[in-house]
Amino acid sequence: MSELFKQIKWQFLIFQRNNLITMIFGITVFYMVVLYFLKDAGNVEKLTTLLIFNDPALIGFIFTGLAVILEKDQEVFSALFVTPINQHVYLISRIVTLSTISMICALGMVFVARGTMFRPLHFSLGVFSGCVIFSFVGVFVVSFTTEILHFMLRSIPIVVLMSLPFLNYFGVTDLSIFKFFPVQGSLFLIDNSYSNSPDLSELVFGYLSLAIWIPLLYWFVFKTFRSRAINT
Repeated sequence: MSELFKQIKWQFLIFQRNNLITMIFGITVFYMVVLYFLKDAGNVEKLTTLLIFNDPALIGFIFTGLAVILEKDQEVFSALFVTPINQHVYLISRIVTLSTISMICALGMVFVARGTMFRPLHFSLGVFSGCVIFSFVGVFVVSFTTEILHFMLRSIPIVVLMSLPFLNYFGVTDLSIFKFFPVQGSLFLIDNSYSNSPDLSELVFGYLSLAIWIPLLYWFVFKTFRSRAINT
């Protein structure tokens, strides 16, 4: 556990050195300005959810991939695994670091949009888990490429696929299958965090869904990352 905390601290330093944290906060400030001007416009709750959910998605898949690509370009990536660093610790610390940054940014956004009218536990866990899931997308895609342009192009169809539950959320579709997509659990938690009377069934489903999907996705992504990115 101490090794994990050391790596999390190291990841924060790496992100700061490469100006990734500055970029993340810059994007968040833009979203906060948008939310500030929209908060009194009437029924904008769903748009607020979309913008807030978009932040962990963006931070998760883009910055996870960018960090690995930068390490490869700086020729430090291969050196990392000559040292006795645990591969699980490396990957988990990176995802936890980005997800923590994402959660802090999202809390700032929701304060701008709703003040204190939200449930912090459900909201924070919804955002954190959403960033974890989209970080898995970034890790998976960067396992197959070392170029930023290729990474972005290959990420788009996967991110679009993962985001299909929003079609139900906005009333475009009403397909039960979307409820079983990984991000649906995070969406349920974030959406219900705004309610004075949260839907208990959606909360239970959301937490159970995340408890199942996150370990499964991590197992798949780690195997891919180890075989494609580390061992090649």
